[in-house]
Amino acid sequence: MAGLFGSLFGSKASRRGAGFAAVDRYCDVAGFSETEPVFYGHDASDCTLIEIEGVRTIMSGEEFENALQIHFVGGVSQLLKRAGHSLTISYESSANIEDDLERFVGAQRRNSDLKQLGLEAVTDEGEAIIRRAARRERILMAVWTSPKAALVEEVKRERAENAERWRTMPPARNATPSQLALAALSGPHAAAVRKVVDALEASALRVRVLGPDEDGRRRDLTEIRKAVLYHETPDGWSPFGPTERTYPGAKATVDDDTSELFSPPVAQQILSSGAIASANLRNIAMGGRNYAVVAVSVFPKILQHFNQLIASIVNHRAAGMPFRIAFHFEDIEGASGFGLRKVLAGLASWTSPTTKNLFQALRTLQEIHERDMDTVCKARIIATTWVEPGEPPEILEQRRSYLVRALMSWGDALVMEAPHNPMRALAETVPGMTMRAVVPPATLAPLSQAAAMLPFHRTAPIFSRGESVFLSTDGKLMPHEAFSADQNFWLSLIYATPGSGKSVLLNRLNYDFTAYSGGRRLPFISIIDVGVSSSGYIEVVKNALPEGRQHEATYVRLENAKHHAINPLELGLGRRYPLPRESAFVENFLATLFGLRGHGADLSEQLITRVIRRLYQSKSDLEFTNAANSWQPGIEPELDRQAEELRLPLRDRTKWWQLVDGFMLAGKPMLAMRAQRYAMPRLEDVSAILSESMIREDFPPLLVQMAQRSIESAVEKYPIFSNVSRLDLGEARIMSIDLQDVVQRYKSEEADRNNSLFFMAARQAFLAKIGGYAEEIRSMELPKGDLRGVYEAYWQAHYDDIAETPKRLAMDEYHLTGGTEGIARLVRSDAREGRKWGLEIILVSQLLEDFKGMKDMASTVMILNADSQQLREEARSVFGFTDAVKKDLERHVHGPRKGRGASFLVRYMLREEERWAVMTNLMGPRLLWALTTKKEDRLVRDELYRRVSVNEALRILAQRYPDASAIEHWERVQASTTDTDTRIPKIIVDQIMGELLAGSGERPSGRPTTLLAAQ
Repeated sequence: MAGLFGSLFGSKASRRGAGFAAVDRYCDVAGFSETEPVFYGHDASDCTLIEIEGVRTIMSGEEFENALQIHFVGGVSQLLKRAGHSLTISYESSANIEDDLERFVGAQRRNSDLKQLGLEAVTDEGEAIIRRAARRERILMAVWTSPKAALVEEVKRERAENAERWRTMPPARNATPSQLALAALSGPHAAAVRKVVDALEASALRVRVLGPDEDGRRRDLTEIRKAVLYHETPDGWSPFGPTERTYPGAKATVDDDTSELFSPPVAQQILSSGAIASANLRNIAMGGRNYAVVAVSVFPKILQHFNQLIASIVNHRAAGMPFRIAFHFEDIEGASGFGLRKVLAGLASWTSPTTKNLFQALRTLQEIHERDMDTVCKARIIATTWVEPGEPPEILEQRRSYLVRALMSWGDALVMEAPHNPMRALAETVPGMTMRAVVPPATLAPLSQAAAMLPFHRTAPIFSRGESVFLSTDGKLMPHEAFSADQNFWLSLIYATPGSGKSVLLNRLNYDFTAYSGGRRLPFISIIDVGVSSSGYIEVVKNALPEGRQHEATYVRLENAKHHAINPLELGLGRRYPLPRESAFVENFLATLFGLRGHGADLSEQLITRVIRRLYQSKSDLEFTNAANSWQPGIEPELDRQAEELRLPLRDRTKWWQLVDGFMLAGKPMLAMRAQRYAMPRLEDVSAILSESMIREDFPPLLVQMAQRSIESAVEKYPIFSNVSRLDLGEARIMSIDLQDVVQRYKSEEADRNNSLFFMAARQAFLAKIGGYAEEIRSMELPKGDLRGVYEAYWQAHYDDIAETPKRLAMDEYHLTGGTEGIARLVRSDAREGRKWGLEIILVSQLLEDFKGMKDMASTVMILNADSQQLREEARSVFGFTDAVKKDLERHVHGPRKGRGASFLVRYMLREEERWAVMTNLMGPRLLWALTTKKEDRLVRDELYRRVSVNEALRILAQRYPDASAIEHWERVQASTTDTDTRIPKIIVDQIMGELLAGSGERPSGRPTTLLAAQ
């Protein structure tokens, strides 16, 4: 090609390397549409760039190949049978993850800062870990349509019209042409792109057509430029359109050329940096990188799947090697195989009996080309590797060798260098940069067989954004988005055997959701836990909040005692009768408490429904005949004092509801809530309702007696449920309710019922704060007149305040409930209704059978371990996955592994389909220290929290104990002292601080020092 090298043969230049003149000549992009995802070649060809993110779900190699043959080959072969269409497909792998990672980490930093959470140490660590482990994968396809695909007459006419318009304009010899697009080509090209996209999507691939975004920036041209000038292409780069130049250039000469008034050619904007070839033309330096390019000269004898090439690169210890490989496919010049017949005719002239096998192979190609669902095309393969700025230049030769070896072992191919035209060769590795390839030799190949080599069978991310960022088994970023609009329900199920990292994963999900979800305020999160596994999460959030907001995170270890009382019959402020969701809770709670299921289920439900209706009817002051609770002096002196100040009547006949209404009219809703606790019915009132004659007449005596005995037993057994509510979560938005002291761990029907009651009560304590939505107000049973308006205004303000705040209820150790019908019904109801008020439910269980009735409603399923064949089969029975998913579960999911994180199988149920993937949870020592559940480590961490900021504490602990545990240090101190366990953390932290003082020469304080912050 003209102008290939500058002073190539100068003695000095030949020793140092050759500089390329006008490198933009190697870019065929001449212009672009301002509104459509189309750019144009110099000959007015149309091109569209498509990003292929990978397969949407786990598929075996055979499943994917079948889908590809049926849909992709069958669809695209029709294009390549006709003149004027070509495809370029590339796969790129590198460690240049910065831009992709910044989209997630930048959002994490902004959201954490908005919430005033001082947790920079954890965010920094997470970014560093992912940066080290992640890979940037890009699969791009350029769909070119040349003027040959349009009607000849129309193309001639339009070109003449464009040329005439161009002649009427002042000459601009070095500017982007404005008269380039051919209307005659837009229809054929749009149809071609649609056919390709449909074929890819039908093959279970996730694809996206690249073009102008909402701001008009060209993502397609950015990808083309980044392929060769990655480090010189800023985020958000876009080329100038023909007339987008704000300030004209200053002319150096006096002539009629007006190029300085317009934007320079697009090719010059894309290839804006010079290139230098090495003296032997084996390497080319451009944009800070040094490239080596090789081409496949003879196709492999056996066409193998692309993932086998990746495996070969890994086996050659080159897993971290950056590389890009491009596949070019174009028609063979002429419709209906005419061009192929000419080739065959020429070859047949020298065939003989000794070459009959070759001739037969050629005849087979012709037969394939004439099939409806296949074609023969010209195929070329070219690849490049490089060294990044700052890397030793000498490793390029090693990487080139690795690449050549991997390509040659990929089905036994022949590979050559491209030294005669290295800049052109480099340009041909980039889809959309050139309209066709000329450097690698063309091979006649059936598309059906060549398709097996394409780099499509890679894992596609499920979401494009998310609070948590995991990695695929390939090292690709895999964001996890809570509250995705693409999901119908927000119910997540986590199955984990002991020791598989479920507490770590749940804490990680909750931490990320707390710190990185959108908005200035913390989300509402409640964890129902059994044990202290969530206490580290609560502590890190509490200590990271500003001093005046630490009450927004709280941990409660629940006791079956009056001071922790949760009245399960309590309703929302002002309501005399339960809303449907409140009624559903009371029904399920009483059904579980009675334990009557199986004793005439229909009658039991009818009995409970009747009891609930009569219960609230009897306690409502709005009924003409009622037994509303009367005020009694001295029960809560503060309420008495406040009522007297407001001159509310306090007499023997005063009802608590009168005080509730009075406080509301006075604008004291907090006092009204406290007063309403005494207006609510209690379990002992249920016993009174069961004693009513109408109940005894309408239901079997044995059923009523059993219910009565259950209530009387519960009043005695559960002071937490039989008293006025006293558990006050205050203004907490992040809370953990630990049921360690109230659940029973042995397996029995009675233990399941006991545990279910406590899980249900803890759930209700949270939902009383965050449940509901504004549309419920019209259904509320409230006093009439002005008083109703007061209550409606309160509830409207309450719902407005929490409506946009995401809410999460996580139940750990769910298997302890035995999956009783009462709590399972509540979970299903919450999953159905919770979306209206922004609630996500997470259930964590060690038993797969707990999830049998929830699979269809679950938006997300995570399986953390299934080491035995029996467990894998049981998991498949419950969740219904394929053999390919089962194989990945067996191959990749084995719980936490040191230095490699913990991989888990995940299923996302989106609106249109089910998607499976394997993800890896990587966490560094800072976050592990923040979330640790080990007693000794928690004590050491919490002692350090008391002395320095949470950021500094986590940095210190991670540096001092990179394995995220101080247990060995603890044991040494314990062996050398007679102090109790309460003193050991102080001794250890004194030693840590002493080491820091000795190292820095400064006194540690509550604020991070420069030294520690840097560490």
